[in-house]
Amino acid sequence: MTSSQPESKSLLRFFGLAELSAHGPKGILAFWVILGMAFFLFGDQNLIAPNMKNIAASFGITDQKEIDWKFGGLIPILFFILGGIVSLSMGYFSQIFSRKRLLVATVFLGEIPCLLTAFADNYDQFLILRTLCGFGLGGIFPLLFSLIGDYFSTQSRGIAVGYVSLAMGLGVGVGQLVGGILGGADPINGWRDSFLYMSVPSFAFVFIYMFFCQEPKRGGAEEIQGADELSHKISLKDFKVLFHNKTNLGAFLQALPGCIPWGVFFVFLADYYEHTYHLQKESAAGLITFAAIGIFIGTFFGGVLGQYLYGLNRKYQPLLCLVTTTIGVVPAIALLYSHSIAHDPIPFIALNIFTGVLISITGPNVRSVLINVNTPKARSAIFSVYNLTDDLGKGLGPAISAIILGIAPDDRGLALSISILFWIPCALAWFLIYFNYEKDENSMKEQLKSELKQQRV
Repeated sequence: MTSSQPESKSLLRFFGLAELSAHGPKGILAFWVILGMAFFLFGDQNLIAPNMKNIAASFGITDQKEIDWKFGGLIPILFFILGGIVSLSMGYFSQIFSRKRLLVATVFLGEIPCLLTAFADNYDQFLILRTLCGFGLGGIFPLLFSLIGDYFSTQSRGIAVGYVSLAMGLGVGVGQLVGGILGGADPINGWRDSFLYMSVPSFAFVFIYMFFCQEPKRGGAEEIQGADELSHKISLKDFKVLFHNKTNLGAFLQALPGCIPWGVFFVFLADYYEHTYHLQKESAAGLITFAAIGIFIGTFFGGVLGQYLYGLNRKYQPLLCLVTTTIGVVPAIALLYSHSIAHDPIPFIALNIFTGVLISITGPNVRSVLINVNTPKARSAIFSVYNLTDDLGKGLGPAISAIILGIAPDDRGLALSISILFWIPCALAWFLIYFNYEKDENSMKEQLKSELKQQRV
């Protein structure tokens, strides 16, 4: 071992990622490059939100109901429907082709239409290009967490997933801030620049990953020696077994209602701040960024806390998600009825940060839970199905809000509050995970041992 390797391992241990050192320089580089790709790919997801009216004006659309539906409803629906279909396909293709090549193709397919969005001449072109961006988000999700499951064991997966979730959440927040700043500085063409700034860097990360990185051995991080031998293509029978796992079922059930409120936060909230509280566009986007800082904190430390609780008692990890999801409803709705403090920076900023912390703790933990209860060969498939339910929620959330806004245009706060209340059934679904998590993880390990024994015989 060279002198630089112990230093690298020590530094990784400081970040809670000591296991990454076993994969060598190319594996270490791959992990950080993956975070960069996730950041920029998710960064373009919310560029529309701070500039809905600016973009609409560029295409001659001025009616508020039409703006809400065309930009806040229809685009997310088509974006996430395509993303869901691609996600399901990726769960299958990842069993046949190299995950590294699929990841490269996914980022290219997502970022090229994002880049071209800056040059859209009318709404139809804009709609098609934004829909095509769904290739990126739909494809990357199952690949990311399949790879993370093979870089890290159960001892540090929660922390690693926290980093990945952090990159995604931070990308969304920074993207919204960039869009708000550029849109405020140039109401006519600023939104076009934001799509350029959030897409171009992705290509640099893709080329680095393509030429200098390698993917980990599938199943190589499992506690059961030889699990990598079981990474054959998943069969239809194996796919059906995924749904017999009650922890998987709980994760699917919580994803659909749980993602609906996110449509409020990352599609309508900036516009709500700007026009209900009469804030400047830059200030509204800045407040969303403070919420993103809260999400930054909650995502990372939520993953760390979940990993710590997992070490104490595996049931404590889903219990953490159940409690924080339920409590998070209160400050989230409070954001919509803060007329008295909306122009008082310190308390309103604090409320945005606090809300972001609470509502983001579930994200890294549900992904860690899914990795822990599914065999290496099944992880891409399980995350493709999970992402489908996740995408349906994200697509339906803005659409439901847009429909309610159309019915009750004079009370936007009430319409958006109804969407936020979907976190209640999301929290209830965590009871199913709480009562089955430990049993399902033990069953997964027994399945690995049984399959390994059969394989060797």
